[in-house]
Amino acid sequence: MSTISVYMNQQASHCSFNFWKDRIHRSLFRSDVNYRTPKSLSELYEALRLDIASGVDTIVSVGGDGTVNTLIQEIAGKNISLLVVPGGTANDLASELGHKGGVDEVIRCIRQGETSAIDLININGRYMATNGGIGFGGDVAKRINTLRQKTPSFKKVMNITGKSIYSFFVAQELLSGSYETIDVEIESDQLSGRFTTCALWVNNQSKIADTFTIAPDTKNNDGTFNLVLLTHPNRAMLINCFLKVLRGKYPLDDPHFISVETSKAKLSFSTPTEFFGDGEIFSQADTFNIEVVPRALNVFSLKLGHKNMTPLAPAQIALS
Repeated sequence: MSTISVYMNQQASHCSFNFWKDRIHRSLFRSDVNYRTPKSLSELYEALRLDIASGVDTIVSVGGDGTVNTLIQEIAGKNISLLVVPGGTANDLASELGHKGGVDEVIRCIRQGETSAIDLININGRYMATNGGIGFGGDVAKRINTLRQKTPSFKKVMNITGKSIYSFFVAQELLSGSYETIDVEIESDQLSGRFTTCALWVNNQSKIADTFTIAPDTKNNDGTFNLVLLTHPNRAMLINCFLKVLRGKYPLDDPHFISVETSKAKLSFSTPTEFFGDGEIFSQADTFNIEVVPRALNVFSLKLGHKNMTPLAPAQIALS
């Protein structure tokens, strides 16, 4: 009998302990299921380490991308499979894995017992599973996170609007926000030099918030990540670029939309800068060393090909 631990973030937009527990219990009644609702990060990490030590087979994440990001810091490279149940707003990884339906459909992945291994991205010693960046995109995500934490009623708004809340804030930022740029030096085999940018993204999958196809050819199991740099000199040109992206017309003819696939890059700034990834603020630093970690995480998926691949051993993906 498999042993499963379910981690629920009750602060996420669509999480209710009793709602999810009832549905998960009905789907996994033959398994030994533990329910974790940690009230702090330290409590979460303590529970995770106990689960790992006791040989748990599966971790179920009920929450958003921030919940997933916290969990993968401990389970990457281990013989544990992760099932992502969408309980947040963007749910980027859940969408990429094909988990958009009801909880019963998602939970059936465990019964099928088939997993795939996906890449993670190591950013200054912290893993990221989906998308992240610096500048414009991170500013939008930070504003939404701040409102969600400080304004209780905003969570209700997010429940109603869903992912469209991101489009609203992107539009607001494009039309009325301050147009700020930052200088960055990039070192990689595919792109090197000094650039002035309003936004820089690091992508492990094609879409952000299941809405913006920022890197259409990027996959989370191809051994590379995508680096996008926006160097538009004014707001009007940036808006035109985003309109193309929203209409599904990838801006290949835009010389200020720079996109490359790489496996390793170094970003250097003149002052400490925030990096925002998986819906969370990673850290402030003046240098970010970014590297893909192939096959670092086993996941259940309704979309990826079921390959039953084993992630690399912890020693092979040790954080730098």
